[in-house]
Order: sequence, then structure tokens, then C-alpha cells
Amino acid sequence: MRLIAPMLATAGTLPDDTAERPWSFEMKYDGCRILASVGGGQEPVLWTRNMNVVTSSYPEIAEALTTAFGGRGRIVLDGELVALDHGKPSFGLLQKRLGVAHATKPLQKRIPVTFLPFDVLTLGGNDLTTAAYLERRAELAGLDSIIQDVGGLPITVTPFWENQSSKIMINAARSAEMEGVLAKRSTSIYLPGQRTKAWIKHVIRTRSSVLVIGFVGSSRSVAALILGAYDAEGRVVQIGSVSSGLTVSLRRQLRDEFRPLERSDSPLTDPSAAAETFPGVAWLTPRLVVDVSYHAYSAGRLRHPSLHGRRDDVDEQSVRVEDL
Repeated sequence: MRLIAPMLATAGTLPDDTAERPWSFEMKYDGCRILASVGGGQEPVLWTRNMNVVTSSYPEIAEALTTAFGGRGRIVLDGELVALDHGKPSFGLLQKRLGVAHATKPLQKRIPVTFLPFDVLTLGGNDLTTAAYLERRAELAGLDSIIQDVGGLPITVTPFWENQSSKIMINAARSAEMEGVLAKRSTSIYLPGQRTKAWIKHVIRTRSSVLVIGFVGSSRSVAALILGAYDAEGRVVQIGSVSSGLTVSLRRQLRDEFRPLERSDSPLTDPSAAAETFPGVAWLTPRLVVDVSYHAYSAGRLRHPSLHGRRDDVDEQSVRVEDL
């Protein structure tokens, strides 16, 4: 079975819906991008944005998809995986499931996850990627009816809105404490693996995935992480540091995980161009990706960053300065 790479949104100012270029809007959920294939006489498959198969990490979702659609032709869904805390997505809670290769029944019960499909790419074995967004949404509504008829499944099709202003959508997302808003051109086709301006994202709380390229600390604990990203030429550049959000247990855990990544030289192509200097810094091969929120990125530095957790589902080569 061929895995489909997800279409990616471009960060920018949200457009307003117009008759000439109609747009639809969705909420941006604080979770992990997941695509899923089910039916067609095959076992269900779940995979991440960087094309890693994670079916055994979320067996309850695979089972739910089979219950709803297993006897039908092949269906491929694109969506977000979330862990809900009092009805709201919590990435901190989801962190406890990310990277777990085989989720046990006790873990599934302790930290349940929910799949939120927002697109359908294949239906009954037929390719829908060349269909318009609103056409795909209409097909997804039909699948939602099946999910509702079965009942009790950890799958919820996300809502979308037409004929709305971006200001209203941003205010609604802020009131609901969502991560942001997505605008999708109503006539747009699905472009696997491409980042286009047919989808535009607006993040209310600026949050990005970044590289850990070094740390400051002792032989037993980490005091601060040195952060980096790849520039347009593919060079690793330093973009600041973070200590906020590092719990006592995480400081010790990371110190142990850093040992095989330590190196004597800086991973920066031009160490003299570092945004900050740190006495006693220990450099690392840039393999670990973490999520940080921040007020702004300016003068080569993240302003007031706070650590939210690691992102094992994000490929380190995809961490780019242009996405900050």
C-alpha cells in the first residue's frame, strides 16, 4: 500500500471569504498530524507527517476505524490525533503517548486519544485528491454519518465554516482556546507532500518545532537547551535557548538521552554567528526535535520561549527557520 504524504499549510495572514475566491475555515487543533488507511481488504495503517507508520502506537484508533469502515473499499483519511483534557486538546497529555511504539491497554485507558479527520483522500478505492475541498468535505460528511450511527468511537469529524470573516474565526478560536485557525480555498485540490498557499494557517500562540543542538548543565541534569534550525541553504543556525518548561524529571531524563549525541565540535556551520553565547555549552548532533511557544522570532532569536515537549513525529530535516 502506498502511503500518501500530507498536504501542508503556509503560515500567513488569513484571507477573508469572497465570492471570487471563496475560502473555508477550520480550527487548528493542538495535536499530532495523522493519516489513516482502512478497508479494501487490508489491515488499517496509521502514519505521521514524516511517513512513519504508528499503527501499534494507537491501536484503539485502528480498531475504531475498522469497526466503522473495515468492510468497505479503501478509505484514506487525513486528520489530527489529540488527547483531550476536560474536552480540550492537550499536547502535554498527548506527549505521554507520542513515541510509545506499542501502547498497552492500561496506557490506552489512562491516556485515551481521539482521531479528528478533516479530509478524505481516498473513498471506496477512488482517488479524491483531485476533487475540490468542498467536494471532499461532502464525502467526509457521509463518513461522519456512519461514525455517528456506530456510536462510541474515538473518532470525531471536525467542523468547518464557510462565508466567515477571518476576524470572527480568530476570535472564536481564541475564545475556545484553540491553537489557531486554518483557511482552505474551497476549490483547492489536495497536493500530497506540498506546502502551498491554498491552505493558510494562523497560529494564535506562536509555536514551532525546533532542534536541540546543545545544552548547558552538569553531568546529572540539564539547565537549558540550545536551540537551532536549518536555514534556506541547509545549514544549522542557532535560534536561542530555553529553560522554561523543563521539569526536574525532564532535566534528568534529557541528560541521559543526550550522552550518545554529544560531540566535541559545534554543529553550527558558522559558530561565530551564534545568536547567544553560553559558557560551558555541550554541543549535540541535532537529532532531537522539541516544540516551543514564543512571543516572536526576531534578530535571529526566539523571544521568551517555553518548552512544550519533544516531537518524535517530526523529522529533524524539516525544521526550518522559514517556518518560525
